[in-house]
This record gives sequence, C-alpha cells and structure tokens, in this order.
Amino acid sequence: MNEMSDIHITYCYLKFKGQTVYRTPSGTKFHGSSCRMVKNVSSALPLQKALEMGLQPCKICNPASASSVYGLVSVPKKVNGTDKGNQCLGTTKAGTRCKHYTRIGNDYCFQHLPKN
Repeated sequence: MNEMSDIHITYCYLKFKGQTVYRTPSGTKFHGSSCRMVKNVSSALPLQKALEMGLQPCKICNPASASSVYGLVSVPKKVNGTDKGNQCLGTTKAGTRCKHYTRIGNDYCFQHLPKN
C-alpha cells in the first residue's frame, strides 16, 4: 500500500480584519495578547493599522498576518507496536529530515513530538 495515499492535506484561508495586536513603544513588531514581549507598556491597535504602519509580526508569538494560508496535514493514527519502526517525520534545525527511528504510533521521535 502506498503511504502517501493515507495523508490528507487541507488548506484554510483565514482573514483577521478585526484582530487586536499590541505594539511596544520602541518596537517595530506587533505581538499577540499572550506574547511575553507585550508586558504592560504596549499599546493596542487593530491588525490592519499595524500592517499599514509597516510593523512586522513577532517571531516569538507569531500573530496571524492579514491574510494567511495554513496547510494542515493529517495522518491517520496507528496502534503502537504495529511495525518495527519508522524514520521520524520531523525536520532538524538545518531543515533536513530527522535520522532517528521510532516505534511510537505517531511516527515522531522524542525530540520532534507535536505540541498538541
């Protein structure tokens, strides 16, 4: 059986026009409300205005941009111990595929477990 036939990809097109973001007084980036960089000194403004001002999204909290396309990949779950091990589906910091093998049912090694 072809493994690729079991992978389902869904794309969602999202627009966030009314979202409120926060700008620090000296910053050139905008942040989400839960970002640790916001603290109590930030000023709230609509996302559209932040983009018009030329502010960039924070790399830590990564708030949604004005229009974003998100690709969601869902792989069917399998039972633990069904095979001798598969190569991890994660990627390294260098962008290459992880070389570890795993017997965990989700095909990720301990370093690349999804955060869900």
